[in-house]
Amino acid sequence: MHSQRPSKPDITPPAAPRPEAVKLRARRSPKLIALGVLLVVLGGLGAAALYLSNVDMRSVVVMSQTVQRGDVVERGSLGIVDVPGNFDVPTIDESQLGSLVGQRALTDLPHGAFPQLSSVGEDPLPAGQSLVGLRLPLGRVPASHLPPGSAVRVVGLIEGVETSTPAVVATAPTLLDDGLTYSVDVSVADADADAVARLAATDQAAIVVVGGS
Repeated sequence: MHSQRPSKPDITPPAAPRPEAVKLRARRSPKLIALGVLLVVLGGLGAAALYLSNVDMRSVVVMSQTVQRGDVVERGSLGIVDVPGNFDVPTIDESQLGSLVGQRALTDLPHGAFPQLSSVGEDPLPAGQSLVGLRLPLGRVPASHLPPGSAVRVVGLIEGVETSTPAVVATAPTLLDDGLTYSVDVSVADADADAVARLAATDQAAIVVVGGS
């Protein structure tokens, strides 16, 4: 009876565990990126179009042709344009267009400008009257609005010489680019025109509003 040999222990090292599958980062398709950008752009354009469609628009009068001061405003010189409801430039509504036609321009009305009712009126130079331009600093012209037709006095500022000439505002005072000086045209009697012009030339004039004007 043979004796059984003892078996040798298994010394084979255990197999290394298999590594988990490496996850590959998904590549972004350039086509998908371009599509996403396009959708964002289209969405923005759509939102802008929706906003513009809901903006309150109104029709106002605009100068389609230049009209010089003193010329008659014809219907063909006027046009209609739509502007937003919050447009902050003074304008005349389309319904008032007829108020301008046939009137004489009291100021130059260039093409593209928005005329005002105060920009037109009757001939500022009736017979026996002369037009004199004044350039007045702040303090020598009233701060309140002086529409054409306002009765004023042109007062001389020469020391020791009192002069006061009745006048009528022909064009409303306009603040010049320096922000300190106003330009205004006044109508005076022919006999007083030279004296007022000399005051204007020597910067010795001021305007005073006549009560009840």
